[in-house]
Amino acid sequence: MLDSAASLRLKLLRFPPIIGVIYIHGYNTVIGYAGGTVGTADVNGFTNWVRILISEGIARIAVPLFFLMSGYLFFATFHWSKQTYWRKIATRLRSLFVPFVFWNLVGMAFLALVQAIPAFRPYFTGAGKMIADYDLPEYFTALFGVHGYPVAYHFWFIRDLMLLVLLAPVLAVMVRFLPIPFFLAVYLCWVTESWPIYAPAAVGVLFFSAGAFCGIKGRNLFALDRFGTAIVLVYLPMLIADVIWYEDWFNIYIHRTGLIAGVLVTLYLTKFAVRSQWLCHALLALGGASFFVYAAHEPLLGILRLLAYTYIPLDGPYTVLILYLTIPVVVMALLVCCHRLLRDVCPGLLGVITGGR
Repeated sequence: MLDSAASLRLKLLRFPPIIGVIYIHGYNTVIGYAGGTVGTADVNGFTNWVRILISEGIARIAVPLFFLMSGYLFFATFHWSKQTYWRKIATRLRSLFVPFVFWNLVGMAFLALVQAIPAFRPYFTGAGKMIADYDLPEYFTALFGVHGYPVAYHFWFIRDLMLLVLLAPVLAVMVRFLPIPFFLAVYLCWVTESWPIYAPAAVGVLFFSAGAFCGIKGRNLFALDRFGTAIVLVYLPMLIADVIWYEDWFNIYIHRTGLIAGVLVTLYLTKFAVRSQWLCHALLALGGASFFVYAAHEPLLGILRLLAYTYIPLDGPYTVLILYLTIPVVVMALLVCCHRLLRDVCPGLLGVITGGR
């Protein structure tokens, strides 16, 4: 079972990675559509450096961290048996599968609607087929992301997480009896991009299994706090190197290894967050909206970026940087307000579409 201190620190980590996910998706300054592009690739060096540091560096910690916490929470809160496993599967149907289907159906309906309007069609069609022209197998493929991303592309994480839950008994055996060769093999496949299957991705298998290992072995996810300062001193140079050599062939080794250190640093920093009453209160309050903000940030983020890059002159030296930094904040603020409205007006529906969160 989780002690109260560890439980609180994990709760503080519900919303910050969502910020990272939104900044990852807001990275590009050029938006393509069927009729051409909007935005500009001609940004100054400082703007480019900040974008890479945030979206391609710090924010990339979000996905591994979510997988790690998911694996840990799956295994840390129960004693393994066939009955408890099926009970876990049943709860994940509500918390993962139902929201996954709902938000992808909403995404599909939204695309079908805007593609039916000639003025909007070029911005939401691209080179692919229109939703209205899909046959039944194509609807199924698009809904579940069989050969790629699902319609709501950011839900690839939920799809992979559902697959990892189904694979949990196999992963439990691997991390219990063959942890070193298993983790080494998955890590090498991850950093060399030689993972043989599309889903679940190597990053999910690696970090979900790491969380499972801690949960099964009864290890505290924050056990490395005593090495926190050393880990920070390791991570910061790797982060800077990641930015400096962002486009070099060897960067992937620095980047993905650095993410491991980045996850550990993030866990360590919660030690200081719990000491701040106002920060704890703010993060706990925002934590309740985390899944909704994650689920609904697209297509809102894409629409606001498209409008901004189309109608705001980009000739100022830092206009692109200001848009890059502020649009995700606007998206998060709007969705947090929307979540609170839904919580007050129709809490039952909100519970269904967010998996009871």
